[in-house]
Amino acid sequence: QLVVHGMGVHDGYDPTSQSQAYEVLASWSLPTSDQVAVVADRQAVTDYINTAIAKRHSLPYEIDGVVIKVDDFGMQGQLGSTSRAPRWAIAYKFPAEVVTTTLLDIRVNVGRTGRVTPFGVMEPVKVAGTVVEMATLHNAHEVVRKGVLIGDRVYLRKAGDIIPEILGPVTEVRDGTQRAFVMPTHCPDCGFELAPEKEGDVDIRCLNAQHCPAQLRERLFALGSRSALDIESLGAKTAAALLESGLIANEGDLFALTESDLMRADYFVRTARKGEEGDQLGEAGLSLIQHLEAAKQRDLWRILVALSIRHVGPTAAQAIARAYPSMDAIASATASDLESVEGVGAVIAESVVDWFSVDWHADMVNKWQVAGVRMEDAISDGPRPLEGITVVITGTLEGWTRDRATQAVQDLGGKVSGSVSKKTDFVAAGDSPGSKYDKAISLGIPIVDATGFAALIEHGPGAARALAISG
Repeated sequence: QLVVHGMGVHDGYDPTSQSQAYEVLASWSLPTSDQVAVVADRQAVTDYINTAIAKRHSLPYEIDGVVIKVDDFGMQGQLGSTSRAPRWAIAYKFPAEVVTTTLLDIRVNVGRTGRVTPFGVMEPVKVAGTVVEMATLHNAHEVVRKGVLIGDRVYLRKAGDIIPEILGPVTEVRDGTQRAFVMPTHCPDCGFELAPEKEGDVDIRCLNAQHCPAQLRERLFALGSRSALDIESLGAKTAAALLESGLIANEGDLFALTESDLMRADYFVRTARKGEEGDQLGEAGLSLIQHLEAAKQRDLWRILVALSIRHVGPTAAQAIARAYPSMDAIASATASDLESVEGVGAVIAESVVDWFSVDWHADMVNKWQVAGVRMEDAISDGPRPLEGITVVITGTLEGWTRDRATQAVQDLGGKVSGSVSKKTDFVAAGDSPGSKYDKAISLGIPIVDATGFAALIEHGPGAARALAISG
């Protein structure tokens, strides 16, 4: 739904205030907000905010705050703008809404690395605009720390208006029927005994990684995600169908699948149409085969993420793949070797070495390679104008997705970091850049917008510095 809040480039009409512009836009039959108000003083602003909080969920669209603007355009011009935002406007974000509901049960979920996570099942309740029935409780220690019992009335909010979070119990309404949660001793999916992976771990895990159905489903789903192999047709239902039909024993069998294999599972088959001889492979099966074939040519770092090695996400995987551009080289590296890679600490290094020491993991990598999955990155002989350049990307860069911007820097030999430091060469700042922008200002690091970032990619550091707004 379109709601018009202002004018862009215009000619022949020059409104003197924000409110006047709204009136004209409405007179042109453009959809404007009926929540706009012009107020005279600070108290009136406070009253407006309180009213907005009270009626936020009755609006036909979700809001998480109020924008307060100086109405007069002349005053706006005098106040001007910083490089980040206008001085004549400020956003007020609503405090998180807290509601109460009944905690009906506490159950556990088994994730792709075997981590067993308790979560609360609640009476459905509307909070921050959506109905919530479940919320994570992280681990058994967190359940104890929060002091919640099954059957409790609990306080609930959405952290950042996004993630449901149980805050604690409403103790004054307890009636003695509540009971404590007991963490299971065996995996609810495969029956394997649960235990910490290492001494001192807070989390308990199902260590049956090779055969646990829950872990297999989650790993398959994860390897198809955008941050891994980006296999659009490999969703949760497809992952479950592959396992339940027995088409694959684990993810090692994935890339060897054929159309005839998929015909053995009802999920992938469509009934024959008039004039066809026998059932045919349906759209889900055809798409999966096509997308698996494309995924075989993904960059090495994506293959590394797809292996579901603990602690190895896209950032660490990219750092490792830059230093060791083949899977054989990664598998042969020692923990000390890996730890010397910038951005890879001891925990990640040990996790990678531990993963490759498991026989069935090595078998899985071998199966993928035999099936045609590319296990090394091509070393470019072309120019690398960003060699030795570190870029931090923050906010939303117009015309770029985060993945595409990152890839563009890396393709030219540069490094993309997740944090700003004295070693950072450029900060590419889009809309809503956050604290990284402020740190770049304080350190005097060159900051470029989308135009400056494009100059960096197309013409190199010199062109980008000429367009930088700081540093």
